[in-house]
Amino acid sequence: MFEELLELYKAKAEEIEKERTEAQAMVTLVTAVDKMANELSSKQSSVEVLGRLVDQVDRLSKEVADLKSQLRTRHGRSAVVVEQTGSEGKALDHHARSLIDILAERPGRYTTSELVDMLGLNKTTVISVMKRALDLDPRHVKMTQGKRRKLYLAYVPDEEKPAESEAGSGETDPVKMELMAMT
Repeated sequence: MFEELLELYKAKAEEIEKERTEAQAMVTLVTAVDKMANELSSKQSSVEVLGRLVDQVDRLSKEVADLKSQLRTRHGRSAVVVEQTGSEGKALDHHARSLIDILAERPGRYTTSELVDMLGLNKTTVISVMKRALDLDPRHVKMTQGKRRKLYLAYVPDEEKPAESEAGSGETDPVKMELMAMT
């Protein structure tokens, strides 16, 4: 009987040892899966952090480009300011010439608020400068009014001018003729 109990005990011990090994393997597997999940989430957060950094660098590069253009504008204006004799009319002329130079360097259509940022002047002064620039160079500088009384200033280089005048003269003459016929 003792031998039977010994055999039963050995079988039970082997079964318990087998269950313990399986449980230990399961714990090791769960630990490995947990570690892999942590590594994946840290990599995912690293990717998100990298994406945010790229966005910040892009935004900062745009700000740097804006600051560079403002510095170029101010350096151009400071040279003009040194030449001033103190008269307000002459200062307006100098600002207008500076604006024309800036527009010639970077042709395009600018709003009043964009010109306020570029020139560093207040809005009222910028509007006066825009009007004076139009008076000084009506051939290249064009001012238009958009919705809600928004003013736009554009610089038209010489290359574009003949094409526009040819197209414009062809369209304007028939319209004028119709208007004259109606009256």
